[in-house]
Amino acid sequence: MSSRGLLLLFFAFLCLYAAGDWALPLVDRDEPRFAEASREMLERGDFIVPYFNNETRFDKPPLIYWLQAGAYKLLGGPRGSEFAARLPSGICGALAVVVIAVWGSQLYDPRTGYRAGIMFGLCLQAIVHAHAAVADMAMVAASAAAAWAGWNWLKARQSLEGRGRIMGWWAAFWGLLAAGFLAKGPIAWIPIGMAAWAAHRMERGKRPGALEWTAGVAVMLGLVGIWGIPALVRTHGEFAAVGLGKHVWRRSVSTLEGHGAKTWWSYALMFPFYLVTVWPSFFPWSIWLWPATRALWARRRRWRVEETYLVTGIVLVFGIFTLSRTKLPHYTLPAFPYMALLMAGWWSGEREKTCRRAAGWMAAGGLALGLAVFPVASRFFVSQRLYEVAAPWLTPRMELATVAYQEPSLVWLFRKKIDGFDTSINWKVADAWMQQPGPRVCVMPVDQLDKAFRRLDPAWKVVEARGLKVANARRAQLAAVIKGD
Repeated sequence: MSSRGLLLLFFAFLCLYAAGDWALPLVDRDEPRFAEASREMLERGDFIVPYFNNETRFDKPPLIYWLQAGAYKLLGGPRGSEFAARLPSGICGALAVVVIAVWGSQLYDPRTGYRAGIMFGLCLQAIVHAHAAVADMAMVAASAAAAWAGWNWLKARQSLEGRGRIMGWWAAFWGLLAAGFLAKGPIAWIPIGMAAWAAHRMERGKRPGALEWTAGVAVMLGLVGIWGIPALVRTHGEFAAVGLGKHVWRRSVSTLEGHGAKTWWSYALMFPFYLVTVWPSFFPWSIWLWPATRALWARRRRWRVEETYLVTGIVLVFGIFTLSRTKLPHYTLPAFPYMALLMAGWWSGEREKTCRRAAGWMAAGGLALGLAVFPVASRFFVSQRLYEVAAPWLTPRMELATVAYQEPSLVWLFRKKIDGFDTSINWKVADAWMQQPGPRVCVMPVDQLDKAFRRLDPAWKVVEARGLKVANARRAQLAAVIKGD
């Protein structure tokens, strides 16, 4: 597999994933939370504890914030931009495609390797998350690369290659696992289970010893600790309590943010959830998922070691999230690299034309999504439309308040122009808040305007906008009351 071919593959997918990212407003609620936290990280010069709207944000580890902050510095300035916020996900997605292609060429041949990378990169869920300013694609790229490094570590041990090569892959494995954790937490450690099961099946004298495993875990935790220990000290342990306690443990044992099963009956009924959602998520390759799975299962007693390794990763991802009470369709995305590799190995002969045709349609659809759909969709985002009409009167010294409309997209957009943070207030105190000294802007639904202000000061500017509150797809009409300097 040539370096030139891999570079072309990387840049082709990066262009696909970046297409139209500048045209679509950040989608409530996750995208603007990540993007704004990265902006505030730059403003504060604090790369340990993330903040959103001047309040600590412990939902995710810091890697995505670091990547987005770096993109702002390179492309968007300290205030950032939608394109810069999404670019790290596009880069990570393209890197994942390259890693899968290289791994596939090792497992099969270069042609199959390219096919595997393309299958992952052009499945629906990968396209969506490579466009999104969230942590998922960074975690998937790091976890897939760690699984690849782990495979090569065990392979080097099995074939008794030089100590330098074994230790190189060993260091890459544990280092990438640390990066995956810093992207999105413990789910990135799935490759440890894959490697442990594969090592268990190796000849006893060639398996990694307990010291090698222990040293690897120590290295991984040590790398995480470079950030994690200062973060825990500064937040008095709250980062772990929220990041791991709420967003890992509570997601597993209870329904979080309304996603998943609230009762034991509904939990039982939702057991097949990911067996259903994999079909749209892995589209178009899911069309052939059943015959590929059936063919693989039919020769299960003759599986090669690499097939067992990949199947282990798929079973672990789907098993963990099937048992979890909180469910969202994209949670199984970490398994898609392994699914693409197995399916690429199954796909051959007359299916080549079908594969190229499906890939062509998905690539064309991805470009159309970014270049045609995104610009049209942007017209419906009510926060964006309000910002566009209010922007000429916004100044850095302004304070921002909102009444009955607390959407992260509004914070992200208005803080492109102003330094102040959003304060949520009741309509009863809106008039008194506006009367305070200094420039101010108060955003509220139009139907709250007459209640909040019996008489508007003639010097104040009032602008209105209509559109969709994207988080729940409901129509909204907003007003911004602006008092200048």
